[in-house]
Amino acid sequence: MSRPFRRAPRTLIAFATLILAASSITACAAPQSAADNASAESSSDAYPVTVEHVYGETTIDEKPQRIVALGWYSLDVVAALGEVPVAVEDFSWGNVDTYLPWFADKVDELGGELPEIIQFTDAGEYDFEQILALAPDVILANHSGISETVYKRLTEIAPTVAFAESTWASDREQLTLTIGAVLDKEQEAQQLLDDADAAIASAAEAHPEFQGIVFTYGWFLGEGETSLGLYLPRDPRVPLLEQLGFTSSPDVAALEDTTKEFYANVSLEELGDIESQFHVGWVNTPADVDHTLSDPLISRWAPVAADSYYFFEDQRLAWATTAPSVLSIPSTIDDLADALASAVPAAN
Repeated sequence: MSRPFRRAPRTLIAFATLILAASSITACAAPQSAADNASAESSSDAYPVTVEHVYGETTIDEKPQRIVALGWYSLDVVAALGEVPVAVEDFSWGNVDTYLPWFADKVDELGGELPEIIQFTDAGEYDFEQILALAPDVILANHSGISETVYKRLTEIAPTVAFAESTWASDREQLTLTIGAVLDKEQEAQQLLDDADAAIASAAEAHPEFQGIVFTYGWFLGEGETSLGLYLPRDPRVPLLEQLGFTSSPDVAALEDTTKEFYANVSLEELGDIESQFHVGWVNTPADVDHTLSDPLISRWAPVAADSYYFFEDQRLAWATTAPSVLSIPSTIDDLADALASAVPAAN
């Protein structure tokens, strides 16, 4: 199974062919403040809460007790805020079994039961009957790939919060504060953000060698593929590495407005035009690394030719960069930084 870049039919994102073009944009999608995204109308209990997202507005009239978390990321924030969702998606991939380890640990700490796993139909759709049977008070899909059609079906079951702007892309501050508002725990959410930022800053301080290294983050080259996928600045993986001190490749940033997706495919013939001193990727197996590096065009790309690359073969750490949450960061950031540091010297 290829995760976290999903290719299986059950997934809600399609592997589209993207166009390599040169247009300029400087950074990731601009974060919005919680006030932009969620407004509490006020009683002392903060409800009703109205949340803006890509498909409109969703109002939650009372504090939700039964929470379904679709996609990635939201489940971590819910648990970090002291609540246990009634259902989440299956995160099985490589050495990760069903639940993200930091999420399972937090549920155990809260004295809760691990939530039910959302099933998918053979057509790759959510099992809406299962979600209906869970009787959720709210469905959080803040970091997901749900279409407007799926969103409308979910709203027939419960108030549903979709992603803010782009599929599978979100800003950590915005997402965390939005969920904090939904749960009437904004102050706690802000504290979690502060703690996560402090953990990243500490890891960055421990690794000054990261400073200023131009990086790219993508995945492996699959059989028969003639392009390499690279994550755009709107993807949470990129700002996480920037916080550690790395500098995002300006050539990848220039692709940001060529697509609504969170990644761009760069043809192997044009890969040499992408500036990078250090390439990061993830793989399903070590064989994926060998296959990728054996491609003649990739082997001549600057970071690979300089032996300056790192592929996450530990899927736990790959997940930790994929949806770096206020729950995953404190438990993994030192391991992540150490893993990257093991390969960075070649970049200097």
